[in-house]
Amino acid sequence: MSATDVILITGTTSGFGRLMAETLARKGYTVYASMRQASGRNAAAADALRTLAEKEGLSLHAVDLDVTDEASVERAVQAVIARTGRIDVLINNAGIGIAGLNETYTVEDVQRQFDTNVFSVVRMNRAVLPHMRRQRSGLIVYIGSASGRFVFPFLGIYSASKFALEALAESYHYQLYGLGIDSVIVQPGRYATAVSVKSPQPSDPARVAGYGETGVRLEQAATDFLASFSSSDCPDPQEVADAVAELVAMPPGARPLRVPLGLPRANLEPLNQVLAEVQAGILERSGLAWLIKRDA
Repeated sequence: MSATDVILITGTTSGFGRLMAETLARKGYTVYASMRQASGRNAAAADALRTLAEKEGLSLHAVDLDVTDEASVERAVQAVIARTGRIDVLINNAGIGIAGLNETYTVEDVQRQFDTNVFSVVRMNRAVLPHMRRQRSGLIVYIGSASGRFVFPFLGIYSASKFALEALAESYHYQLYGLGIDSVIVQPGRYATAVSVKSPQPSDPARVAGYGETGVRLEQAATDFLASFSSSDCPDPQEVADAVAELVAMPPGARPLRVPLGLPRANLEPLNQVLAEVQAGILERSGLAWLIKRDA
């Protein structure tokens, strides 16, 4: 892609989103780093991005966007289009993670998980895709998770949302690549981010007692897992930002469908390959072989 391309990223207050925004802006792209309450509780994060842009002469702009609010999504996308006339790359990064016994999380808790991790992607894509289709070009990057391919017993609800994202993103791949729009699912493992601080607590923790020793051990495993994101041996999340920058720079049509990153990569690569072969066989038997991008 050209260094003049316009990139919109969701969830940029910290972590992967913040690093991607800075990394891509430093490579010369015009980056719109979105976050909710950019003039409220996240004002400091938005101001930091503006300060960095001014200091380094970057085309980096903070945008107020709540991925769980359709009106907010539409306003933000229209504001970017009004300023630039196009959106070349959408990075669906916003997400939250919950860990622990499934039963301790209420239906409302689970709905919030899916609203941020899954439904937000539908909102963002619906807002951006009409512009990409008119351009006959574009790239959509989905920041998934290794937990969207396999399950830790204490990450059932989070994994369910990431499994759903995998399916949704792959279906967009089939529907869009013939229109010149690439889709890529990035599958990070454990990286040094603030996930342990931002992980929402369950609304009904009293239900752990009903699980006896199993509940105690699984809750401890969840606590230890979240704490491991702050350990000294946790990989640098800049790796994810750099990998996304490489994807953005690749020629259209040459990008892979999935990019596993981090420690689980050795497990994910063969799993992805096997599932890709199974998927291709299903499409062929269903008369949909014409949708298969052979190099994906």
